[in-house]
Amino acid sequence: MFHLLDRIMNLDIGNRGVDKLYEPARARNVEPLCAAAARPLTTLAAGDCVILITGSLTRSWVSPKIGETDGPVGVAALARALSYCFNAIPVIVSDTSLLDPISATLRAAGLATVTLDEAKRATSNKRFCSVAIAQGFPLDDDEARGDALRMLNSFAPKAVISVERAGMTPRGTYHNMLGQDFSEGRAKIDYIVQQAQSRGVPTIGVGDGGNEIGMGAVADAVHKYVPHGEIICAQLATDVLLPAGVSNWGCYAIQAALAIMTGKPELLHTSALERRLIDAAANAGLVDGNTGKCEPTVDGLPLEVHAGIVELLMATSLRAMKR
Repeated sequence: MFHLLDRIMNLDIGNRGVDKLYEPARARNVEPLCAAAARPLTTLAAGDCVILITGSLTRSWVSPKIGETDGPVGVAALARALSYCFNAIPVIVSDTSLLDPISATLRAAGLATVTLDEAKRATSNKRFCSVAIAQGFPLDDDEARGDALRMLNSFAPKAVISVERAGMTPRGTYHNMLGQDFSEGRAKIDYIVQQAQSRGVPTIGVGDGGNEIGMGAVADAVHKYVPHGEIICAQLATDVLLPAGVSNWGCYAIQAALAIMTGKPELLHTSALERRLIDAAANAGLVDGNTGKCEPTVDGLPLEVHAGIVELLMATSLRAMKR
């Protein structure tokens, strides 16, 4: 069933070539990708931190406040699952300019955004309170390196997961799907992943276009199958890479695998919540990365498509749990 979850997640409805990235990504792991990504999360305990990196500045040449609906929506769903089911502390890291709409999306998922001290108090009390931390990141390169080090020290994450976050190329630039350089105003959050890897912290990348953190793991395939692949491919590889038809779907596949592994169906994402989160993200000012419109769509696909993927993942997981 894990293999089927992978296949649902990887459906290339947008015809971007992401389906061609699955096999090389799968060859790097001994088990299906959603299972490999979920594995380090099965042992989470109350108060444990997981860093979730997201936020795509899709029109940075217009404003650093314009980000995509893809990424924050999936991260909000995954953060909710980690909080609700493990009483863990999701730490969402993004560009400082995107914290307001990302925080709004987290609230729509049922999470209060708090400080680390407040999160520790929340997770140590017998009376449950669902919380998350929304953390900005500096633009200056030296400050970014220093913040990456401080975050790893402060949060001591059990895993670092990057979702729909553009990754630095070997030239130190960032590029969109058209091959355009959109480095301006973008924080180099890649350094958090690098710092995690130096400490042996599991790293997971989720992407749908070849330019995201983690795609360095399948660089040859990105160059071959993705338009402008040689220009846009991120340099950084992660321990596990999930090439998804839409990056949000990768988060839902991780939740589905985690639900099967732990026997907790409450970890599963729902179509009702999917609709609520996409609506909330658009209402908060996030846009569809394909169309540039502030509407409740993701990557040019309507709500109904995303809700359908969620239903497929849920049905597959529930069937697996009945075996």
